[in-house]
Amino acid sequence: MGFKEKLVRLSEMNKYRAGQMAAVRDTWIREANRLHEEIENWFHEYLEQGYMSVEYRELQYAECEDFFLGIRIMELNLGGGVSVILEPTGTNVIGAFGKTDLYLRGHKDKKIFLLLIREEEEIERFHWEVWKNRKQREQILFDKKIFEEILDQWLERLAKI
Repeated sequence: MGFKEKLVRLSEMNKYRAGQMAAVRDTWIREANRLHEEIENWFHEYLEQGYMSVEYRELQYAECEDFFLGIRIMELNLGGGVSVILEPTGTNVIGAFGKTDLYLRGHKDKKIFLLLIREEEEIERFHWEVWKNRKQREQILFDKKIFEEILDQWLERLAKI
């Protein structure tokens, strides 16, 4: 294979990779935003009554610069005091499509992982799972009930401090 053929082949491979990366980025942004919307829907009543509030801010770092655009950190303020952070951290995760760190502001060392899992390879169907530590074996589907349990445990722990 000559130089020109190698150059053409390399160019085609890079175009394909760029397209793949764009698709991954778009899916990641869509699913992270969908998670935020779902959480707002779960707690709509509390948000309306002022017991909770939501703020968004831009992600300060990402595994790839293209991921800066359109991805946000969700900050869920509970009762005008403590804040829960949902920080999308990237898609370079073994066994998952992506990962969001869930933690109390000031307690990032006690974070929980939310892993975005693709349900079927052929279609764009995903769900979020909770991973409290790396030794965890069971899969825990992230839903309103589980999130409320996590928040309740954190608030209990803070009350003891």
